[in-house]
Amino acid sequence: MLRPVGSTDEESGAGDTRTPTQLLAPGEVPAVSSLVRAIAQATPAPDHPRTEHLPPDPPPPMSITSAADAMRDEEVERTRMFIRMGWLLSLAAMGTVPFLDAPPAMSLAFCGGMVIGMIVSFVLHRAFADPRNYTERALLVLAVICVINGNIGVLYYGTFSAAPLMVVVGIHFVARTEAERVARWIFVSAIAAYTAISAAIISGAIDDPGVFASDRAIPRATLATASIFVLGTFAAAYYTARMFRAVSLASIEDLRRATRLGSAREALMDELRADLERALAVGGPGRYSGQLVAGYRLGVVIGRGAMGEVYEAAHAETNAEAAVKLLRRELLGDGTTIARFLREVRASMALDSPHVVRVLEAAHDDAPMPYLVMERLRGQTLAERLRVEARLGRDATVELCRHAAAALDVASAAGIVHRDLKPQNLMLEGALWKVLDFGVATLGDDTGTLTQGGVVGTPHYMAPEQARGQRVDGRADLYALAAIVYRCATGRHLFHGADTPALLYAVVHRMPARPSELAPDLPPDLDRWCALALAKLPDERFPTGAALVAALEDAYAGKLDGKLRRRADALIRRHPWELA
Repeated sequence: MLRPVGSTDEESGAGDTRTPTQLLAPGEVPAVSSLVRAIAQATPAPDHPRTEHLPPDPPPPMSITSAADAMRDEEVERTRMFIRMGWLLSLAAMGTVPFLDAPPAMSLAFCGGMVIGMIVSFVLHRAFADPRNYTERALLVLAVICVINGNIGVLYYGTFSAAPLMVVVGIHFVARTEAERVARWIFVSAIAAYTAISAAIISGAIDDPGVFASDRAIPRATLATASIFVLGTFAAAYYTARMFRAVSLASIEDLRRATRLGSAREALMDELRADLERALAVGGPGRYSGQLVAGYRLGVVIGRGAMGEVYEAAHAETNAEAAVKLLRRELLGDGTTIARFLREVRASMALDSPHVVRVLEAAHDDAPMPYLVMERLRGQTLAERLRVEARLGRDATVELCRHAAAALDVASAAGIVHRDLKPQNLMLEGALWKVLDFGVATLGDDTGTLTQGGVVGTPHYMAPEQARGQRVDGRADLYALAAIVYRCATGRHLFHGADTPALLYAVVHRMPARPSELAPDLPPDLDRWCALALAKLPDERFPTGAALVAALEDAYAGKLDGKLRRRADALIRRHPWELA
């Protein structure tokens, strides 16, 4: 389908994954020098090679939604390692019992405590193999065992010996975890227990029962000083661990902010690169410039693609402006390419909407030169606008969504699926947004043989079922429109990847970052709207463009329907947002 002014076929940053039916759009040519300067000021984004192969389907990774979540996997593994070290320490401690001069009852109690601690920790070690079992309650059980066994060790070896170091290690470990209340409880309990034991010994209320008991001749002031020193190490272990955790969280959050900035620049680069490619590709005379096609005299080329060229044109008699798309001469002998071109012609002529470019005339199936005559639009594509504004406001986003959704509903009613909706294919002319380029659209009677089952579309805006190469319907286009709304609202693409397979994997298996984390001014209901509109399964999304727009208006107003809120919250629980 003819694309109007300023649009392009290619979505930079993900490579061109489309079939040869797609065509660069005609448009006003921006100044190349200004584009080059703009690109020089932005962070370059890697090219993503074209591919039609789908990624494998391993289980999705654990979701991350905050800096604390980013530390969680490491913390779980660190806890399991701490438990294993505790086993070795317990075995080593019990191994010293036969060589120490301690009452049998006390040795039995000491060994019994170690064995019970090892059994409980073994159960927790196995449970923590699944990170979902790593809960505050489980940590509390582990911490209680550590405190009990630590104090048993202090009593057994000696209150003023090196035994309290075991408690110091336990306090430091627990204080590094996400369970702040548990850490605080452990710290207070350890302080209270050691204070009670040492005070009873210093006051003479009890004798030091440890095998390395303090000498009775040591002055009480010296023992009190030693107790204060031990309590100071407890406090140092707790506060340094909490401080280290805070510093780690702050560092991760700084990295997230830097990543968000880099992602925004990458999205900007997509539009800049596409504009530069278009500027270099069009604007001059073409092979058919000056010739008459369907009564229109062709002018300069305003769009080029793998399949054809789009010419600026004027009617020979009325001088009315138009844009004419022609199949490239070297492809006239390719039956498959001609069939794709004619499919685009049928799709274009089947649509009657103010939000779709109007078809003026089209070639018959047996025409020697396939062509498509479209209205000549002069406006700005969404890609060009986002290059300047980065994000759109609420009213502009809703208006864009309303117009595009109306066009998609018309297409869906005609049995047509666009399959490549993206910012380059949306143009604002006057007060109307128009959907452009149905070059890779599918029709209701299409068997899919023209694409040989390959993946067609642009990965950044591709629905999961489309990324899998499955048959799609209008809900795939609504997913793409939701991805565009996400881009307009947050300034970021849904996903980023080193190459196209990585992007396709993310589309199928992952969720994007929570919108309100990327743009704190967005309401929570917009998060829910995105969860529904970007659901992995088509049946869980909005059924029509009208429903999509109505819910978007309510979401921006913070008045999303209660049923939709519950559905969205359930989806988010099943598929949590990723780390921003």
